[in-house]
Amino acid sequence: MFEPSSGSQVHDFNGTILPSGLFWTTQVPDSALTIEEGAVRLHLENVGVVDNTFLGGPGQTFSLVNIDVTWSPFGEEQHFRPGSSVPTDPTNFEGRFRFANAVATLSGFQSGFSFSSTDASSAGVFAEVGREGNGIFVNSDD
Repeated sequence: MFEPSSGSQVHDFNGTILPSGLFWTTQVPDSALTIEEGAVRLHLENVGVVDNTFLGGPGQTFSLVNIDVTWSPFGEEQHFRPGSSVPTDPTNFEGRFRFANAVATLSGFQSGFSFSSTDASSAGVFAEVGREGNGIFVNSDD
């Protein structure tokens, strides 16, 4: 278990905490996600986020992050079909997915603090790509 040393600070870069309580999300432009020859890439530069050094408390600092993740699918496509037609039922879900290898480069910056990682990989862990629909967005006409 990680225990920060005395005087160290935890950094939590996120879009902000919305009044609904939703956090760790931010809207990205459609152009940031591309699909080429089956690989899916998310590329973001200098996205404005908040670094919460105390969850829900003081210490919110404007920061910038760069994110570059590429998912390369492999293997057979897996199909999931809805278990219900009720829009609010969690089993009302359909999708087509393939396992993938993901490689990411991440960095974040603010006054007095920065971090970076290069070529972090999902090798030996888990990643997948696909299309899904749920609730009123289910389209099981295939």
